[in-house]
Amino acid sequence: MTINNKHETNIDSDKCTPETLADFLICRFKRNIEAFKKYYPKISDKFENYVPQKSMDFFCSPSGTPNMTFSGDEKSYYEKYCSAQYIKFEIEQLDKIIKNGSTTEKDLIDYADPKEFSKYQVKDILNSKINIFNNDCSKDDYGQIHFKYFSKISQIYEQRYKGDVCNISDSKLIPLLCLIGVGLGYIIQELYKEIEISHLVIIEPDNDVFFASLHTFDWENFLKALNAKGNILTIILESKADTIGTEFNNCFVSKGFYTLGAYCIYLTRQSESDAQIIDELKKRGHLLPATYGFFDDRLFGASHAVSSIMHKKHFVNTTEMSAEFKNLPVFVVGSGPSLDNDISFLRKNQDKAIIIACGTAIDVLYHAGIHPDFYANTERVPETKQALSVIKDSSFFEDIILLCSHVCHPSVVEMFDHVAILSKADENFCGYISANLKLQKIRIITKMNPLVGNMGLSGALALGFRNIYLFGLDCGKKLSFTSNHSDYTTLYNQIGYSDDNSFYNSSFVVPANFSGECGCNEIFYMSILTMQLSLKEYLEEENFSCINCSDGALIEGAKPIHSKDLENDFSIYPDIDKKAFISYIDHIKTISFDIKIDEIKKIMYPELIKKICENILSIIKKRPKTIKESLQICHKINEFLNEIGKDNSLIYFQKTIESAVCGPLVIITSSLFENKDKKLCLGTANRLLNILEDYLTEIPEVYKKMPDYIMGEHRKYYPNGKVGRDMPHCKAPDFPKEINIIKKKYDDPVKKFVKRYI
Repeated sequence: MTINNKHETNIDSDKCTPETLADFLICRFKRNIEAFKKYYPKISDKFENYVPQKSMDFFCSPSGTPNMTFSGDEKSYYEKYCSAQYIKFEIEQLDKIIKNGSTTEKDLIDYADPKEFSKYQVKDILNSKINIFNNDCSKDDYGQIHFKYFSKISQIYEQRYKGDVCNISDSKLIPLLCLIGVGLGYIIQELYKEIEISHLVIIEPDNDVFFASLHTFDWENFLKALNAKGNILTIILESKADTIGTEFNNCFVSKGFYTLGAYCIYLTRQSESDAQIIDELKKRGHLLPATYGFFDDRLFGASHAVSSIMHKKHFVNTTEMSAEFKNLPVFVVGSGPSLDNDISFLRKNQDKAIIIACGTAIDVLYHAGIHPDFYANTERVPETKQALSVIKDSSFFEDIILLCSHVCHPSVVEMFDHVAILSKADENFCGYISANLKLQKIRIITKMNPLVGNMGLSGALALGFRNIYLFGLDCGKKLSFTSNHSDYTTLYNQIGYSDDNSFYNSSFVVPANFSGECGCNEIFYMSILTMQLSLKEYLEEENFSCINCSDGALIEGAKPIHSKDLENDFSIYPDIDKKAFISYIDHIKTISFDIKIDEIKKIMYPELIKKICENILSIIKKRPKTIKESLQICHKINEFLNEIGKDNSLIYFQKTIESAVCGPLVIITSSLFENKDKKLCLGTANRLLNILEDYLTEIPEVYKKMPDYIMGEHRKYYPNGKVGRDMPHCKAPDFPKEINIIKKKYDDPVKKFVKRYI
């Protein structure tokens, strides 16, 4: 098909005739692809030579707007896939004609014009509620500057919060709008005629539909206009709900979290798969606050890393795992209730595999007579040492390697003679000091959260193991189980630290590993998704294997096999020389550093942190007079931090301040839309900005204490028992009491570890 040049001059119009339709479609597609090459090159790469899965027929509506039907559907796209809404649209138009008492040609609506239906959908969007991201502040157990201010912000906001009371039509402005399904694209054009959108997220699971929109909708001029205004657009072209959820979360990491404060998710069509996407986004939404982190965590994590460096503890280097050990069986063991089913197998084969005990699983294995080779820890808190204190035989730890990230608390690191410390990817302090002090690079670990089982699996993969077995990584519990943990776990069963709390409550079910269903909640679900993503990176790798023996949640990428069905395989496996393995980890796979504390202090640059804070303070100095100006302040702060992050040498400082301001900005955005009285909303937002101003003023004072800001030990800087100092809009709260997780005395009969094989 060739383009008739005489029609090309009219391509900016959305109208055409049956005679010019072919030229119109080709020309629009060509110009759209060129626009995407400029703004979203990955999309142009994907669709420039795309061959659709389904055949499609384009036609002109009587009013001249290009429309489409998939071959064989007999109905146009919108009639077929938005049927319930389309019927209401037709009834509404007929009702108008009847009420007006006129059936002249000029009064008739062209039902086949997809723009008319898009206008109807936009009207529906305008009547939709704005969802408020009501981010409650959890209890501060440690005395943290971030909680000092975030608690005050939450307190003020909660006094005003009345729920989701505003429609989009009340403000004609929304920070975040997520469209599931783009259709032929016309809805976007109609939307921007009616409202302003700070961040538009388009999720289109059907690549054929998006391909069709490249022929019908004027993406070229839309992208130009959007870029000129500085508004944000994210396009997600995926079909699997969990992948969409991951990309949805990732777009806020790169483009700013503040728009999460007030949002609407709109389903443009009806399908079971699209409904699943909404459910996925809701589950992910509960976990998004953890993504932007906390200021104190950044300081604690970096200080803990410095402590490990100063004490010559070993960090994992980037050398490949030796072929001698790479394909050894590795048991990653959690303390889920199903673990008890596999204790016999683990006892019998403990010398034939490398065993990684995840968190409280070390308590289980000790009391079951099984000696692990690694103890995996994901937390930075000092209570981890208390949890390990339930094991009375200190010699038990002598041949166990601590597997952790650099944020691990020094009191825990000190307990182990052998350690393998990885660099936590989203807290890039190790990368920063490696680059600035010219140290050997430290192996990065990703996907080590939210639970310690994630650390066990991701840690095994980061070390280089490729033959992995999962035990007790239940990620919830089968509906047939009554307990949340193995019966061997003395921390919960005898010491009195309760696991009967909301953290373990099941709010929905997921498919179980072998059959039936497994009770789950948002945190466990995130753990499942993260493990699936960890495995996905290696599934195509030759000789990679992951077997899940846990009778808990299904983990895609891990083959479900009962441990009893592995007996024959392991009966012929030889014992592993564990002493040789430990020596390899100590002398080849890990490295310590010989640097002085003054060298590290020189690159902490407190004056740079102060300068960043001062720049943000200058942005918020002039209080906004409108909702739009308030959002622009949030946007400017985000842009400023993103600009800093473009310089690799400044990312550590950018992330440190970002972890402080993200949470407050989300709540400030929420406050702008929690009431129809905009004057009241602005008053609340400005009060919250006052507190953020105090926070940014105190941050440089706290940062000056780096790199000696150990969690718990940081109390020494506040001898008056107050967290920081009183500020104009936020008084310093009292330090909380130190935590003691050992609630009961217990005379453990296992005072000396004894390895058991039966």
